[in-house]
Amino acid sequence: MFKKIFVICSLMIFFNSDADKYRGASSQKLENGVTVVFADSTKSGSALVMLCISSGSTDEIEKRGVANLLGYMFSKKIKEKIGADSLQYGSESDSYVGYDQTIYYVYGKNGNLEGFIKNLATLFSDFTFSVDELNAAKKITEQQIAEDLQIDKNCVRDEVRKSLYWHSNYGTRISGNIEDLKLITEDDLRDFKNKFYTNDRVTVIVAGSVNKKDVIELISKKFKKDKNASPVNRLQEPPHHGSTVRITKCSAQVNVPIIELYWKIPNYRNQKDKALAAEIFVNYLSEALQKNMNSKTVASMSFCYSFWNYDYGEFCLTITSKNSDNIENDIVAVLSEIKYIASEKIAEEQAKKAAKKLSDSTNVFHFNTDILDFVDWVSKKIGSGHSFDFLKSYYDFANKFNLNEINEQAKIIFRNDPCVISIVKPAENKKNAD
Repeated sequence: MFKKIFVICSLMIFFNSDADKYRGASSQKLENGVTVVFADSTKSGSALVMLCISSGSTDEIEKRGVANLLGYMFSKKIKEKIGADSLQYGSESDSYVGYDQTIYYVYGKNGNLEGFIKNLATLFSDFTFSVDELNAAKKITEQQIAEDLQIDKNCVRDEVRKSLYWHSNYGTRISGNIEDLKLITEDDLRDFKNKFYTNDRVTVIVAGSVNKKDVIELISKKFKKDKNASPVNRLQEPPHHGSTVRITKCSAQVNVPIIELYWKIPNYRNQKDKALAAEIFVNYLSEALQKNMNSKTVASMSFCYSFWNYDYGEFCLTITSKNSDNIENDIVAVLSEIKYIASEKIAEEQAKKAAKKLSDSTNVFHFNTDILDFVDWVSKKIGSGHSFDFLKSYYDFANKFNLNEINEQAKIIFRNDPCVISIVKPAENKKNAD
């Protein structure tokens, strides 16, 4: 979510990128119910504060888009309140609303840290808005939804989500739909905020060279004690509903075919070792497939995945094909190679390399990890309701993984065909569409 923004801004925030190592990270649960995580930076004149709330669109019951609309309005208030008081040139605030988490962040000079925390805490406890503000936010959100729906690839991905998560909110747009948006009232937003924006769901992440004792005292004082509690209860995903679903769309918006293959990843929420084993294999697969595929027709391949210990669980392989006439051949070739890689036992050296890559890119205790990458990663994990102790396990597991478990999870995920295959092809090939 934050990676693009962070890469652009990293030189502004952390002035000596080569020297900006961090010592580590720590976590503490306060008496008021708030959890505080510190990411230490030894040579930074700036501070980053994140307010992570374990609540998102999956908490919605009837109307879709409530969490997203609340997130937009809350973020706007943060910019108005903090921006007017203490943000300096080159500083910024923003937000993210997901299926299982909502994250607000502010960064600027270290001297403004106290103001950042005070204003975030005040808004969190006493968030108010007018009817005019609500109507303005709904209008902007409606425009964003309408613009998004004009993009054919987005519409196809909506259909993919409906197929993958047919029984739950994970299959719906986080921003909701225009029909529901029009029906959302002031009470809907207040009720959602009061029910799910509770201290037991809050983690404040502070990155920078700060006085931890002072920060803890400030957060303890400014985040009011909360009598309400709303324990996080995440969906336990059942198996997919059958054989591969194919979704094909002809579009004037693309010049070459774009193929996406989706596999469901098993729900590992309460199976830490299996989750980490599967994640090691996915990191290995991405490199192995790129290395082994030598196709004259495939222009490029890219990968993205999310495990249930983030929010939903899927692996997506995107293939850009050079020629519409070779789509089926490309799919067959890639699937064959994936099944071959998954069926072959991974050598220990290969597993070590993949495990190290995973550890280096996400581990909060790795000395060379960029602090911004850490904050991005840890905010999503904690925002999804996981404890800081869970994050520590990445460091240990990468050094003592179970090779048999990695191979076993590889077969479980990739021994079958994808759950969904989507194809967006140039419009002139409409006669060949399914």
